[in-house]
Amino acid sequence: MTQHLAPSRPARLARYSSLVISLTLGTVLDAATARATSADPEVQELIRLVKQQSKQIHDLQSRLAKVEKHTTPHTVATQTAQNAVKPPSVARTNTPTLHSGPVEPVAFGGDTPQLAAQTQTTYPLLAAAPGSYGAVSNMPSGSAPVMGVASQIPTSNRSTTIGGLVLKWGKGLPQITTPDNAYSFRMRGRILADYGSGFGSRYPEHNISRTVMRAARIGVEGNAHQLSWVLEGDYSNNQLSVMSAFVTWSDKMAGHLVEYSLGNKFNERGFDGSTGSDQTVFLDRDGVANTLLPVKGWYGMGGAFKIFGKDWHVATQITGNDVNTINQTNNIRDDITYMLRTHYIPWRNETSLLHLGAWGFYEDVKPATSFSQNIRLLARTDDAFALQFGPTMPIANSLAGGLELFGIWKSAWFLAEGGVRHIKLRDTAPLPSTNMAYAGASGTEKAVSVQTGIFLTGETPNYFAHTGQWATPRILHPMTADGWGGWELAARLDWIDASSLPTGGRAWTATVGVNWYLLSFARIMLNYTHADVTNRTGKYIGSNSGNIIGVRSAVTF
Repeated sequence: MTQHLAPSRPARLARYSSLVISLTLGTVLDAATARATSADPEVQELIRLVKQQSKQIHDLQSRLAKVEKHTTPHTVATQTAQNAVKPPSVARTNTPTLHSGPVEPVAFGGDTPQLAAQTQTTYPLLAAAPGSYGAVSNMPSGSAPVMGVASQIPTSNRSTTIGGLVLKWGKGLPQITTPDNAYSFRMRGRILADYGSGFGSRYPEHNISRTVMRAARIGVEGNAHQLSWVLEGDYSNNQLSVMSAFVTWSDKMAGHLVEYSLGNKFNERGFDGSTGSDQTVFLDRDGVANTLLPVKGWYGMGGAFKIFGKDWHVATQITGNDVNTINQTNNIRDDITYMLRTHYIPWRNETSLLHLGAWGFYEDVKPATSFSQNIRLLARTDDAFALQFGPTMPIANSLAGGLELFGIWKSAWFLAEGGVRHIKLRDTAPLPSTNMAYAGASGTEKAVSVQTGIFLTGETPNYFAHTGQWATPRILHPMTADGWGGWELAARLDWIDASSLPTGGRAWTATVGVNWYLLSFARIMLNYTHADVTNRTGKYIGSNSGNIIGVRSAVTF
């Protein structure tokens, strides 16, 4: 049977073009010849150009004929079929991308990232290697948005191009970026709602049930190339506060990413202490973070410098009091704090990781009338149950430091950290004080925390290797994809000793918890804590023990 093939598309196009060009050239040449006797320079130039283009077209026709000679009917038919079934290009991307494996290279906004491993994935996902950016759904909340190392969220990653801008949907709210990511803007926030029921204390005031809005935070962040910024406010404990409010300039130094930040910024101090409230494993940070705390608190106004390597980072910070501090007397200076933290990953593979860290700070405290400290032992719904010491003479200065050991093996993790803080009290007070017996005294408070956990559903523990702290886990079977979410079991022991300080005491706590991640950025937490405390001062003197059951619903966007 003879098969008749229609001329190929290039052949038809060439013949059509040849016919059109021939007719056009003939018309032009006839008109030009009729006027040639006029010796018009413009006509002469037109004839020259037409002849030159005619020769070029003839050369192109010869080359096209050679190509058609070597093109088989099967090749033409295959190409035609491929063109027929090729889907049109669309602006919306519905297939999520998971970056996993070793540490990915850091890219600035506007750079073209060169990812070592990039595959199209469908559910169920596979767990990422510990310490890889594929293991977490986003950068920690205290990081600069320009770092370029945030992973995507498979459960809800969508992007749409509108008027030359890219609208990305990830953690519940959209992010607007330019196609090259050189400019971006997004809203951010968290909602942490707690309920706690205390029991077992010999003081009735401790055996209460309460609800607390741990955090109701909203803010914005963005970047313009290497310049990024964050501004957010928080309403909790019945007051409105400014939280992160800083700008960061990112650069490269000797092949390493560096960051220079100015403004009100969260401190780096220990493993739990460097992590935001929305990413800790338990309802509250561990005893090391809550005990070895500078007078200025968790935030401070000042400057910070960070440098990052493949398996390490160093962070330094010089700050005064945070932006919410109000001086009761005019011209009272800030509490100046000098802080440093570093971490190093000496070993890692596809299933395991080992983290070593160290930190310290020195603070020069402004004159005050007295000093006291309440270290919460149960939860924020029961602040009265605490290790208390003071009031005593005001602090002159303090020096603190600690060590961190963290490890991952498959879906299990382990963290141990401890530290000390040596406190020197002032010789005098700005006002007459009843605590002069403690003038010039000094003492040391110590804290140790050991905690461990495991994801029963196979996720990689939520560790952000770039800065060595907790982050947001990438859930393998989120509820939005007809899964059962992620389930994590965890336990922690804390020990605190401040007995060498005037009026100081000691305490220990034990906590077990269950975390149910509906998806990467939404979870329900359940904690049970038992605490024993011995106070030498305050309203609740003597030995005491108590318990609390706490629940939290948490969404971070």
